[in-house]
Amino acid sequence: MAKANKKQAKAKPAAKTRPVGPRTAGSVDAKIGALIRERRLAIGVSQMRLAEALGITFQQIQKYEKGVNRVAASTLMRVARTLECKVTDLLPDEA
Repeated sequence: MAKANKKQAKAKPAAKTRPVGPRTAGSVDAKIGALIRERRLAIGVSQMRLAEALGITFQQIQKYEKGVNRVAASTLMRVARTLECKVTDLLPDEA
C-alpha cells in the first residue's frame, strides 16, 4: 500500500470582526468615502497630497475612502475646502 503524501490542512485563524456600535463606520460612511474619492480623482489630487493638506496620513485617507473609518464633521469640512467643493457634495443623497 503506497503512502499518500498529504499535506495537513492548517486551521485558519478566525476572521477578524469589527466591533459594531454607534460609533462604528457603516454604509453611509462608505458612501461618503466613495464621494470623497470620486471628487479627489476628478480634480487630480492624490491621496498623499490630500493627506498632507489635512495633516494626516494617506493611510487615513484610504480608510475614509473605503468606509472603514468615519469622517468627523470638522474633517469633512476641511476635506471639502481642500477639494474645492461644498460639504453637501460629499454627502450621499440618501442614507
